[in-house]
Amino acid sequence: MFLLFIGAFFGYPLLMLVYGAFRSGQPGTDGDLTLSGFTNAYGDPATWETLWASVLYAVGVQTIGIVGGFVFAWLATRTNTPGAKAITITMVTIFAIPTLFFAISWGMLTGPTGLVTQTLGTGADGQARLDAFSWTGLILVSGLKGIAVMYLLLLGPVRALNRSMEEAARLSGASRLRLFVDINIPILLPTLSGLAILGFVNSLGQLDVALILGVPAGIYVFPTQIYDFLATTPIRYDSASALSLLLIAIIYLLVLVRSKALGNRNFITVTGKAYRLEREDIGAWRWAGLALFLLYTAVALLLPLVQLIIGSLQPVLGVSGITLKHYLDLFDSSDVLRALQNTFFVGVVGGFFATALAVLISYVALRSKSRLAKVPELVVWAVVAVPGIVLALAITWAYLSVPGLKNLYGSVWIVLIALTIVVTPIAQRATSGPVGQLGVELEESARVCGASAPRMMGTIVVPLIGPTFLASWFITGVMAAGSLDIPILLSSTRTETVSLLVYNYYTQLGNGSRAAALLLVLLVLLALGGAIMLGIGRLLRKRAERRTRSRGALVDAVRPDPQLDRAASTPDPDQIPDNTRALSAASTR
Repeated sequence: MFLLFIGAFFGYPLLMLVYGAFRSGQPGTDGDLTLSGFTNAYGDPATWETLWASVLYAVGVQTIGIVGGFVFAWLATRTNTPGAKAITITMVTIFAIPTLFFAISWGMLTGPTGLVTQTLGTGADGQARLDAFSWTGLILVSGLKGIAVMYLLLLGPVRALNRSMEEAARLSGASRLRLFVDINIPILLPTLSGLAILGFVNSLGQLDVALILGVPAGIYVFPTQIYDFLATTPIRYDSASALSLLLIAIIYLLVLVRSKALGNRNFITVTGKAYRLEREDIGAWRWAGLALFLLYTAVALLLPLVQLIIGSLQPVLGVSGITLKHYLDLFDSSDVLRALQNTFFVGVVGGFFATALAVLISYVALRSKSRLAKVPELVVWAVVAVPGIVLALAITWAYLSVPGLKNLYGSVWIVLIALTIVVTPIAQRATSGPVGQLGVELEESARVCGASAPRMMGTIVVPLIGPTFLASWFITGVMAAGSLDIPILLSSTRTETVSLLVYNYYTQLGNGSRAAALLLVLLVLLALGGAIMLGIGRLLRKRAERRTRSRGALVDAVRPDPQLDRAASTPDPDQIPDNTRALSAASTR
């Protein structure tokens, strides 16, 4: 039954996407089976130009992300760079901020009155020296968040590198460069290759930055091309579906190539007594590392935030003056209040259900003895390779084609369903480790005591993974609340989220100051939600510590004293009978 639910929830939309690529009609209407979608999409020379542009864009973004993430992970875990602990905090903050923040803020920063343009000036042609509405700007802005994502994914593997291997190489006369190339890189090859593909996949499917900064400059990548098929008349669902299948095929092919290339090579680094994790003293270079971190923080976080604050206080974006009118208008607008309610709903409920579903999938995969126990996990991970705009199109085909489900289209429920599907693989990745660390004997003891399966899950599994559950809930909730590619295709005028309303203010209505104000309100709400989750997590940890201490005290109270046991087992010489003493003396002789 559970497998059927997973197949229907995750697999059915993808199957309908394949079906839709071969239909001439729109979802929910009559149509014939045809190849016109493929011929129109693949027969257009612009499609292959867009494909090549998408590849270059993804390679550029991923290069910045993985190189920057690796450098900062190395500085934070392997060196004595000052402020190393602050690196992780900053990266988590940047990761939690919606991608929309970087696109809109850097569009303002490099505008005619932006802080960057005012500082760097313009060229001879009157254009800004650093223009976000260009290929260079598009790749750099997308790479800012890519660095934070890659850092968090590389943090554990880089920290686990064994210093004893490096010292052995140094004693053998190897230089730092050769040590890095011949030891560190081969050891990290599985992680680096996997993250390279993951980042490439994410960049290929990224819509936010490309839509806001690329389209105005005439730059199209695959996600914006798919959106253009669906946003312009005549709407070409078949061509959009055909392009989506090509994108998915490329992504799956890359995953297959990676697995074949690595094969069964051995990458073990955590060994026995020789395993060491000391930080390396890099001398004066530690100040260069600190300067690099401060520069990245300013470019990725501080400058965009200052620009948004300035823009939100201007009467009109780019016009000098200070006013709170845009903030006051936000809370007087029924559209804004409704968007805040929708965002809160999809963020809180979507994050919770995604995490709960991920825990259940991980638990079934680890505990079930069925041959199909791993299938739900594989089905969920198949969604990772599907970009958000493609999944939204798949949901459109899946739900508009079924009479009973057609009424959900345009409602907040279909947005919730799509966002839950998108973030569940992230939640499953976050919770699979803690669930796998739970000992089977704990659950067996509960069963022996008569506890049912739901009670066992609620009293043993959930409390033990409580902090991880909250962290996953917050991360997936933030991702759902800040998503643009799902709501832009599935929302109606009454089910807009804050991200979609910000996009409409900035691009469609030409009200950049109000867009900046609303985006700042969203950031404040996300920060407040993070603080609440952090407080709850600390309370749960303190409660668990108190329960552990009280149980330990109870065990000590009922545990017999070893000295009393020895005294009780040693007989009093005065009470030993004479014949016993005689036998003992005889045996001694």
